[in-house]
Amino acid sequence: MKKKLFNLNHKLTHRMSSNEIVNEKFLEWCEKVGIDFNNNSIVIKETADKNRHLITEKFIPNGTILFKVPYSAMLNPITSEIKSLLKDLKNVAAESSDSEDEEDGTDLWKELVVSIHKELQKGEASNWYPYLSILPTAKGQKFDNLYYWNDAELEYLKPAKCVERIGNDKVQLMFEQIHDLYNVPDLTKEEFLKISSIIMSYSFDVNGKSLVPVSDLLNASWNYNSVLEVDDEDEDQFICMVAKKDIQEGEELINIYGNHPNGELLRMYGYVEDDNENEFAEVDLDTLIELDEKNATIIEKIDDCYDMEDPLIMQTFDVYKDEGIVSELVVLCEIISNYNDDVKKGLKDKQIIKKTIEKVIKNHQIGSETKALLKKLIDLTMEKYQTNPLLTKKYQSKQGYSKEYMASVVLKTEYDCLAKAMDILDKEYEIIDNKELEKLERKKRRLDKKEDRMAKRSKR
Repeated sequence: MKKKLFNLNHKLTHRMSSNEIVNEKFLEWCEKVGIDFNNNSIVIKETADKNRHLITEKFIPNGTILFKVPYSAMLNPITSEIKSLLKDLKNVAAESSDSEDEEDGTDLWKELVVSIHKELQKGEASNWYPYLSILPTAKGQKFDNLYYWNDAELEYLKPAKCVERIGNDKVQLMFEQIHDLYNVPDLTKEEFLKISSIIMSYSFDVNGKSLVPVSDLLNASWNYNSVLEVDDEDEDQFICMVAKKDIQEGEELINIYGNHPNGELLRMYGYVEDDNENEFAEVDLDTLIELDEKNATIIEKIDDCYDMEDPLIMQTFDVYKDEGIVSELVVLCEIISNYNDDVKKGLKDKQIIKKTIEKVIKNHQIGSETKALLKKLIDLTMEKYQTNPLLTKKYQSKQGYSKEYMASVVLKTEYDCLAKAMDILDKEYEIIDNKELEKLERKKRRLDKKEDRMAKRSKR
């Protein structure tokens, strides 16, 4: 009799719910396909306020392999064999040669969409049927990522930038491209969005892009305790979920999606974290121009001659919770504040950029005019948030993670980043104007010359 390494917390006499039956069949499938739980007492849980998730019934020390998943058990284009659905290999080759402007990973995404669609079409005949049954694949399944928010609900989030990154045009283009490449007449737009939502929330960048059973049952947080790693002993056959800290008895296993702010967590995955340590707000380049249209001319000139590896001019600039305003925006505002004076002194644009980068990045100094410009920019951005009534709305609870509540969390956490920005700026930069700086530089040159003279005298 095989020892069950992974179990459900129920008595044999207990009449199982439909969800428990699905879970039980999934666990039987896990054993069949060779998923190894390393003798850890890990349990599937499901509560009223949380979907399926995993907890441990015993203490697990840091570094322990929680479970191992064979590559053969993953669902991806390699294991699903989607080549039979390709319409025309010549057309595919032509399509690939014209796809240089597409975002990285687009082809992998399309292939995984088709792989999942193919297996869903098979129903119980699919090798992954017990696994797919625990995912949100049912018809009419509700998702909370921003693809499923209507126009009125998206208004809750303004002026947060996550709304602008939904990319409905790109979604429609990908849907059409899949139909051009593959023989999938039954793939509707509704199913495509559902499968895309599953990929966003559940897939991993393993063997291209894959669904990794069991691994995707872990919820995610910046304060994670588990991470997916290649198996050092058998890297050609298994991927492992590994404990990254001690996990106490009864504690949930938590993975991480990445260092995303709440707006991006909501856009891609449909949830927010009240205490998100990765939070940041964004300041528009257009808002900087809105303060003074003359700034647009200076920005254009600087952008034309800027030739360093890291970009300086961006459409939006981040303002972080603990680190404040990104240095690129500080440099740009320092250039704008002193540009006319620097040009009068005969400095070329490249010289202005080099001088400013040294002052701001190397010496952590900015002028008082730069500080004033940054304050105006932050204040104007904050005013745009203040027009949204959800910014100040109080909630007795998390409201079952309603869309309104989640939008309010995004607004409040971003606004908080902006509110702290100037205090962080004061701690990071010394306020010193160019005239003061020139005096210091002249004094330094005099001291250097004096030291040179003293050194020459001592050699005589």
